Amino acid sequence: MEQQKTIAIAITGHFYTDQRMQRISSVLKEMNFHVLLVYRPFVKYGNIVKNTELKDMDLLAIKPLFTSGILFYLWFNVLLFFKLLFKKIDIFYAVDSDTLAAMLCLSMLKGKPLVYDAHEYFTEVPELQGKSIKKWIWHRLTLAGVKRSKLCITVSNSLAKALELRYNKPFSVIRNVPFYHQEPKVVPFHSPTIIYQGALNKGRELELLIEVMKELPQFKLLLVGEGDLSATLRELAQKLKLTNVEFKGILSPNELKIISAKCFVGYNLLDAQSLSYYYSLSNKYFDYVQAGIPSISSHLPEYEFLNTEYGCGICIMNTKEALVETLLRCYSDEFYYNKLKENALFAAEKLNWNQESVRLKELFEPFN
Repeated sequence: MEQQKTIAIAITGHFYTDQRMQRISSVLKEMNFHVLLVYRPFVKYGNIVKNTELKDMDLLAIKPLFTSGILFYLWFNVLLFFKLLFKKIDIFYAVDSDTLAAMLCLSMLKGKPLVYDAHEYFTEVPELQGKSIKKWIWHRLTLAGVKRSKLCITVSNSLAKALELRYNKPFSVIRNVPFYHQEPKVVPFHSPTIIYQGALNKGRELELLIEVMKELPQFKLLLVGEGDLSATLRELAQKLKLTNVEFKGILSPNELKIISAKCFVGYNLLDAQSLSYYYSLSNKYFDYVQAGIPSISSHLPEYEFLNTEYGCGICIMNTKEALVETLLRCYSDEFYYNKLKENALFAAEKLNWNQESVRLKELFEPFN
């Protein structure tokens, strides 16, 4: 009987908050790989909601002394290297460039294949804008990792093309889509709710969204998540004396599914000053699709392509005028809105993990 192969997956985040890696790990287990997932048990905001379906996962926690900055990355990779050095690993799987240093060294030292999974355009994230030395270091590390990798994957077609051009190596696409769980509900027009889910961070045009609610008293806004702007946004809503804005904090995936299905539209505007944001394809877009609700996104390549193909959402300029006009049209033109919702329900049958996991299995079959 052929011996089961072990894949070591490294992420700098918390496994219980990373649904993409939960899904990928589950598929690899289905393929009879032994999955060892190394993660950092640290969450900046809120409490962890543990998924009981993941209880059989082989998890290894790393607790570095530092929580951010260059010392965190150095310390995490040193600990990661020594945690895995004496374990029997057949495949090293690095999630983003911040785990590459250790996984690349281990792959070379042990003569085992390396997989690189780029969740974003790491050298072009907003945090590295204007920091040429740091950007050069991350670029050289990423270049070395990509060259060594037997398989490179990422989250969107436009990002795959950008990375292929930068590193001269093909990237396969595994989108961050949820499972198909369609349970469409009728949305009452007399109480339309806008939902935003995700981090309350800079660049998400959340200030614009809250300010717009002053002009749309007939709408309600739910903000699900926490982030660096949590306090600032709450203060803004209080300053504007808004009674139609509610902060829900961090919810479990199941709670989010139930709430989203009862909402009117999903919000997905993004200030894409960095290339990482420009080529992004957020999981919230697909969560809105699975909830059977239209979404409002920025004019960015991935959203324009998907909305053209499926007609399940609208791309607009990042302005108050465009946002107000779009929301009022959805509210006043029932035929227009219902067509968007109908298209979202259709898109949900195509844009889901049930479909995407087939591609993932094809990519990893040669390693088995």
